[in-house]
Amino acid sequence: MSRIFRSKLDEEEFLKIVRGSLRKDLRRYLGRGMIRIPRKDGSGIVAIPIETIEIPTLRYGYPEEFMIGQGDGQVGDDLGPTSDQGRGKKPAGGQGHGGRRTIEIDISTEEFRKMFQEELELPNIKPKGERSILEEKDRWTTISKHGSPSQTHLQRTMKEAMKRAVADGSYRPPAKTTIIPNSEEFRYKSYEKILEPKNNAVCFWQRDGSGSMGQEELVVVSYLVDLCEFWLSFFYDKLENVYIIHDDRAFEVTREQFLKEDWGGGTTCSSALAKMLEITGERFNPQEWNIYSTYLSDGLNYTADNEIFKALLLDKVLPIVNQFNYGQIDLYRSWWEDYQDSSAKTNAGIFSDPGTIGALIEDLEGDIENIAFAEIDASDEKTITDTIKTFFGKGN
Repeated sequence: MSRIFRSKLDEEEFLKIVRGSLRKDLRRYLGRGMIRIPRKDGSGIVAIPIETIEIPTLRYGYPEEFMIGQGDGQVGDDLGPTSDQGRGKKPAGGQGHGGRRTIEIDISTEEFRKMFQEELELPNIKPKGERSILEEKDRWTTISKHGSPSQTHLQRTMKEAMKRAVADGSYRPPAKTTIIPNSEEFRYKSYEKILEPKNNAVCFWQRDGSGSMGQEELVVVSYLVDLCEFWLSFFYDKLENVYIIHDDRAFEVTREQFLKEDWGGGTTCSSALAKMLEITGERFNPQEWNIYSTYLSDGLNYTADNEIFKALLLDKVLPIVNQFNYGQIDLYRSWWEDYQDSSAKTNAGIFSDPGTIGALIEDLEGDIENIAFAEIDASDEKTITDTIKTFFGKGN
């Protein structure tokens, strides 16, 4: 952040005002996707670009048309334009008269988390039951007769030497006595191995890759993923992320592929759930891991797959996850109308309408605690905050 203030006190006062303004308008900044969230290996600082104004300064004779108090003007006279229009190129932002610019405010992740939680009214997440891993750790809690000189426990060593001196009569207070420990009296710090429970979580991100998202939607999804991962990371010792894309078949991909690639072909929504269950069975024991599943799609699916998707969700997925989230991407699809017109006679019923999966999830949402449905409209500034509040508002 550039230093444009005359003193440190001025800067601190400014930052105090900015933090108050940021807290007030946090939802607006979140909705615009302006806040840069650090990765797990980052600096722990959240960078937030905000608009600011230049410090007012006195400039002799500028601008020329504003010589108030001079000349023959009368009260109510039109003073003309109030900008530099028509007088050549305007100086760059931050250099001209009344210029506005953007600066970055850095705040700690913990401070941002508190603001984030208060603004979205999110409850703390509670890890479920015994879903933890016992991790072996060394704890320096014991004393041993054997060890390296660097681990000598001086107090215990002198205590042993004192006990021997008192027993053999060589220690006679108040006379000054020199007590030197012998080799058998040295004591050393030692450790014992303990099993410490760790609350771990895995978040499965799944989306339909068969043309279900445009570039604008992918940008919104990328920001949504960042914020969801940021929120979950505060409640678990370890957070893993798994990314799955599907068309007719599902594949595990990298984060970059998940947020950029789009495929052609059909769409079988149940394949994403089946892939998640396969990976869970191989790498993430539900008894040891808190599992979150978020599925993003426009809801279009093969009609024959709808019941398969529902059965997998109810019988296999919901019993093992803390939370299943479904985000329905709202898109205007001119090709869907063309498809219906051109294929109505030959392909009738092959695809269910866009939104079918979303309607299925909505029907289940009222009766099942660990399921949530949200509509994601990339053109709506509130879509990010509303979606996160829906996904994590129950504290699962």
